[in-house]
Amino acid sequence: MPPRILFDTNFLMIPLRFGVDVFEEAERVLNQPPEYYVTRSVLREIEHLKQGASPSFVKELSFAEKIAERCSVLEVDVEDGESVDDSILRTAENKRFIVGTADAKLRKKLRDAGVKVLVLRQRRYLELMG
Repeated sequence: MPPRILFDTNFLMIPLRFGVDVFEEAERVLNQPPEYYVTRSVLREIEHLKQGASPSFVKELSFAEKIAERCSVLEVDVEDGESVDDSILRTAENKRFIVGTADAKLRKKLRDAGVKVLVLRQRRYLELMG
């Protein structure tokens, strides 16, 4: 079975912000083509962030949605008292995903839980932690 990567919202913005092809880089890091996923809650978060955002941020978020179109969507919702990041952590733990994130707090929670994390290094390439 190929490795499975679950992207969070900010990871989807890396291609536009830093010019890094996250799909090509993930394949390079893992030495094989992985399967890519986003959760329904990440897609909802992007929609929510667009409300009242500056035109430049809306452009970034729209680009993130385009990147997400290349991923399979997991019907995972945020449970009561849970953040989108918490739902990503729960999903990654339960279904054994690698998580692509640029969020330092989420990265620490994932590492503490023993989940592998794909991160951006030096604004140029991805690295697998864990």
